[in-house]
Amino acid sequence: MVKNHPSDGYDKLPPERGAYRVETISGTVHIIERAGRITWKRLPGRGSMTAAHDNRTVPLSELGPGWEVGKQGYLVVADETYLTGNTWHLTGIIVSITAEGRS
Repeated sequence: MVKNHPSDGYDKLPPERGAYRVETISGTVHIIERAGRITWKRLPGRGSMTAAHDNRTVPLSELGPGWEVGKQGYLVVADETYLTGNTWHLTGIIVSITAEGRS
């Protein structure tokens, strides 16, 4: 069971369907949507390094461990080709997880 914070946030990314906003210490926001296929959108914070999939929604082949406050979330983008293989991403330290639409 995912424990809610008093601020309506979560300790961990909930397993239920829905859209969730995950913010890291750098101010980068990750939107994870669980509705059939899991998707990810990265909105880089000020001063964050850029990444290949910034500002667009992409499907994931794996939503790995670490999606909880105080840890780093791991994911694999479903973009495998015979030339490049999978693209993986490790977030910065997560400071908050809320339902998308809340801040």
